Amino acid sequence: MQTSSNMLTIAQGAWLHALKTARVIVDATSGAGKDTLFLAQNKQDDAHIYAFDVQPTAMLQTKNTTREFSGDITYILDSHENIGQTVESKLDLVVFNLGYLPGGDHSITTVPEVTVKAVESVLKNLAVNGLLSIMVYPGHPSGKEEGVHLMILLEELPKEDYSVVKCQLTNHDETAPYLYLVEKVR
Repeated sequence: MQTSSNMLTIAQGAWLHALKTARVIVDATSGAGKDTLFLAQNKQDDAHIYAFDVQPTAMLQTKNTTREFSGDITYILDSHENIGQTVESKLDLVVFNLGYLPGGDHSITTVPEVTVKAVESVLKNLAVNGLLSIMVYPGHPSGKEEGVHLMILLEELPKEDYSVVKCQLTNHDETAPYLYLVEKVR
């Protein structure tokens, strides 16, 4: 079993570091609420979380999973492409866990065009030293296409403004999930 090389473990380690100073936190794809719960359990007392999802079933799961932290979370039943219109503050930590709702309808997935628009919006509103985390699942057609579009977008970011890290298991199948971490440096 993977421990330190697991993509979620790597992502959570980066989130923990960012959560030390993050005040405005966004879970762009709340799904079943596991990431939202992790963020709520580890955030600072004066931080607030905005949890987005387009599926009512997913939002209900997120609300149930995070019930004890509901006073610190704004639940938004909307697409992550609307983060910029909904959250007007600079963003300190934004988490995307792409793909489909675990245990849900696998035909309902995040889609490349919407995800790229959402990430572009987040990048414009990311605070200096803010962190953007994107978990990509190339094991299904939409996820593979999302990965290609994100690679093009993120590779073109100016290094003077952003640091981009791609974490990928090189000795695994090409369908294994991988992680982007993007920090705004100025």
